[in-house]
Amino acid sequence: MLKEKKFTLITGRTIKQGMASVSGKKNENYKNETAYVQLSSSIMEKYDIQEGEKIVLKSDSGSAEVECRSAELSEKIVFMAYGPTANKLIGTDTGGTGMPNSKSKIVIIEKKEGSSN
Repeated sequence: MLKEKKFTLITGRTIKQGMASVSGKKNENYKNETAYVQLSSSIMEKYDIQEGEKIVLKSDSGSAEVECRSAELSEKIVFMAYGPTANKLIGTDTGGTGMPNSKSKIVIIEKKEGSSN
C-alpha cells in the first residue's frame, strides 16, 4: 500500500465513454473506457507507477483493479469515467439523497500483487 496514501475519487462522463455507450454497455469499447483511472503525473512518479500499469483502488465500498493513465489533475484527485468499475468503489449508499456519492469518494491505491515496480 502506498503508505496509506488516500486520494479523492471523482467520477464523471467522458466523450469516449459516451460514444462507446451508444453501442451498448456490454461493448468492449465501453468496458475499456470505464476500466482505467487517471492520476497526476506527479503521483505516478512519486509512487513509481507506470503508464498502463495495473493497480488496485480500494474504498470502504469495495475494490477494483484498473489500468493507470496520466492526466493533468491535482495530486489529491484521481478520476474514473462513471461505469461498472467505478460503481464497485462508489457503492450503493445514497445517504438519503437518492444518488450515491460519485464526486468525493476516498480511495487508497495499492500496487498490484506481483508488480515489478
